[in-house]
Amino acid sequence: MYILGIETSCDETSCAVLKNRKMLANITVSSLSFHKKYGGIIPEIATRNHLRVIDKVLKLAVERSGVDLKKIQIIGVTHRPGLIGALVVGLNFAKALSLALDKPFLAVNHLHSHLFASFLDNNLKIPFPFLGLVVSGGHTELFSVKDFDNMKVIGRTRDDAAGEVFDKVARAFGLGYPGGVYIDRIFKHRLKDSFKFKCGKIGLDFSFSGIKTALIYKKMELQKQGRFCKDIKLKLLCSFQESVVNAIVENTLLAAEKFKIKNIVCGGGVIANTRLRELLSVAAAGRNLKLYLPSKELSSDNAAVVAGLTFYLYNIKRKESRFGLMAASN
Repeated sequence: MYILGIETSCDETSCAVLKNRKMLANITVSSLSFHKKYGGIIPEIATRNHLRVIDKVLKLAVERSGVDLKKIQIIGVTHRPGLIGALVVGLNFAKALSLALDKPFLAVNHLHSHLFASFLDNNLKIPFPFLGLVVSGGHTELFSVKDFDNMKVIGRTRDDAAGEVFDKVARAFGLGYPGGVYIDRIFKHRLKDSFKFKCGKIGLDFSFSGIKTALIYKKMELQKQGRFCKDIKLKLLCSFQESVVNAIVENTLLAAEKFKIKNIVCGGGVIANTRLRELLSVAAAGRNLKLYLPSKELSSDNAAVVAGLTFYLYNIKRKESRFGLMAASN
């Protein structure tokens, strides 16, 4: 079957066409360039940009897929979590298409769709039950997943998400936005005798706000002492990144042990981080766990993962949304 996916949860406007799990087109336009000077996402700018480009993104995705819009059999759209104005644009656009084409639509959870990324463009059997790890700009969460309509949050951040703290630290160090991209580049510069930082932890929950504050204070202290230089800057950032990714890996392993789950499925923009992928892979192999990492392309917000989850929930689970509701059964 042909599925149209629509994603507008933050700054990316994305439309994708799938044939079952196979991607025929996945077009994403970001408003990131408009947000860079502010060092973060401005919701009003993101919403206005969705309104400006969403019809054009849809047209390009349909043209590239080679599938007539009338052949689309279901429309999937992100309905939460995300920026409320941005979500409304995508949701109402999907509803309008649904009415115009007389096709069903399904509103899906943005975080859940990230966990479907590893199962696109392949015939991999989905390994239920699995431990889901979503690490992104706004979320760091662990899920116990018995099925895509039977998921439970078992750990989440108490304050800043991992991607959010990368952005804040990068801004404090003058690296630019988004911070995760710049911090990932220091992976090859890991240095000996680095500083020691520690992330907070409450059970399986994460806490990254404290390490951010500690790092910034350490930078200020070294500046006052006249010791802050390029080499010290790299050491500080390397130590910070190592602490954050280790905290994510440690909690993931603890959750897998506690719930006796052998399969770990990852998703979200920060999963593209080189060091995090390396540590997860090494840890999983050492404990005989099966790790599913999406491609870096499908780690970021995109409509292909939305369409993929829509296909599964509609075709396998017979889910369908009702008009007039922001929330859906998933």
